[in-house]
Amino acid sequence: MKTLIFLALLVTSINIRAQVDSLTLSLEYMEQADQIYRQQKEAIEIAKELYIQAATLDTSNVKANWMAGKLYLETINKDRAVEYLLRVKSQKLNYRFDIDYQIGRAYHYGLDFDTAIEYYKRYEKKILSNPRYRGRDRTPPQRVKRRLLECENGKDIITRPARYSIEALNENINSPWPDYAPVLNKKGDVMIFTSRRQEGNTSADVDKDNFYFEDVFISRKTNGEWGPAENIGEPINTRYHDSNIALSADGNRLYVYKDEGRGDIYYSDYDGTTWSKPKFLTNRINSSAYSENSATETSTSDVLFYTSNRPGGEGGIDIYMCIKDKKGNWYKSKSLGPVINTKFDEDSPFLAYDGKTLYFSSTGHKGYGGYDIFRSVYDSLKGEWSQPENLGYPVNTPDNEISFNASPDQRIGYYASVREGGIGFEDIFKVRYHGDKEYKSEEQIALTERLSQDKIVAEEKGEQKKEFEDYELKIIDHTHQIFFNTDQSSIKEVHQSELDSIVQLLNKYDILSIDIAGYASKDGNPRYNLQLSQKRALIVLDYFISQGLTEDRIIAQGYGSVKDEEGDPEEHRRADVRIVSQEDE
Repeated sequence: MKTLIFLALLVTSINIRAQVDSLTLSLEYMEQADQIYRQQKEAIEIAKELYIQAATLDTSNVKANWMAGKLYLETINKDRAVEYLLRVKSQKLNYRFDIDYQIGRAYHYGLDFDTAIEYYKRYEKKILSNPRYRGRDRTPPQRVKRRLLECENGKDIITRPARYSIEALNENINSPWPDYAPVLNKKGDVMIFTSRRQEGNTSADVDKDNFYFEDVFISRKTNGEWGPAENIGEPINTRYHDSNIALSADGNRLYVYKDEGRGDIYYSDYDGTTWSKPKFLTNRINSSAYSENSATETSTSDVLFYTSNRPGGEGGIDIYMCIKDKKGNWYKSKSLGPVINTKFDEDSPFLAYDGKTLYFSSTGHKGYGGYDIFRSVYDSLKGEWSQPENLGYPVNTPDNEISFNASPDQRIGYYASVREGGIGFEDIFKVRYHGDKEYKSEEQIALTERLSQDKIVAEEKGEQKKEFEDYELKIIDHTHQIFFNTDQSSIKEVHQSELDSIVQLLNKYDILSIDIAGYASKDGNPRYNLQLSQKRALIVLDYFISQGLTEDRIIAQGYGSVKDEEGDPEEHRRADVRIVSQEDE
């Protein structure tokens, strides 16, 4: 902490020297950044900001631009590396052998898949032309091929955004250090997770990677809010690596990973006051020569799903299962097979409380970068797992998403991700699921026609009671467009009366529901536009909820940039609100 205070004072002292010319000041920024970067990892953000300032003051400073781009690629907002890496390439073509690959990565993280493919192919051509090159800045061709495949997958995935919203947990849970592996009890009021933070860590030392050793932390929910996380303490935590991997439904048994030997699974029981000393699980699951590092169990605790890099799987890390005999002893392990496992890595399984839905992370299925979260459902009649389904954008990104846990109804989840909204490195996020139904324009047309016909029939019969008044039919038959200012997602006051009329209509008729579609202009990169369009859809959803409508009657989704850029640019910055019939769902 003293180091950080010193660094902050150092940065301030440099900032006040306004009289120094830009080039000199740029060099000073860079020298200080170099010094800071060699210090603890917690200083990486300070170093990054100094490199950025150095590169801004002197755009021709190749090293400053390279380090700014490099550090963006190591933290969050990786897509912002593009600006700095392009400067490097324009000024010194061969500064790095894999400069095109790194630029491709930056575009990849920004969801600009076509441009990423262009740069990946440039690098692929270069490495094929230099087969004997073995420098440290060489990226293997097989990795490039995987990145190209991920981009092709991504082009398909982001055209069909999934109906999820993502929210970063606050500083009660997350820290500037990696925070990950959230596990919860069935009630959802206890969260246990792993952190490599400095504050509250059992060990004052850092590992070889300059991060503090892993420790297990716990937080409890009170009045709907997560309380400040606390170190779970001894005997679970030691001065070395200790990580949680699963929690029983009642919250009284915690499975932990201990980096002893090759790495094995242990368990600790809670008696209401203290946790027991972790015990070695069993040789039926743990192996002597390989690593077992994540697990999940059924609600009845008679089947354990776990991961291992042992032989006999499909390759890399695979998911296995082990069952108990009638006496309660673990006795038989087997791989989940090629439907679930690939030649790449499958990790962090979570079996939902329905006993058949398996969530897991994978680098091998149809993903679009790093680990993605997948879902597969077990068919007990066929005795087989369904083809894993990518949860899609916005749950998954080109970065890593791991350790997904779902509530009993699977509408709320928690997982670790590297993305905007986080504090730094991996952070824990809350996921909210908004349903599967997609809006189809013909449904609204059909609804309006049916309601109009019902009204005509009623009038022909001389019936006084009308199902819908004329003004109500106009509300139903109209696509309500809510416009936003540039880069904004707050609702203008001018739209509130229109939204209130929709609320009144739905309060009156239970058969009606709402579909919200958010959009953005083409300004900014695709990733930013998808995020902004999602924010616009969700802010309208939140308004309806604040007026008393229940979430199960509302579907909200962001779709990124408007495809047709003709017309008033304001029309592209909008959310479309349509009324549909719940009978059609």
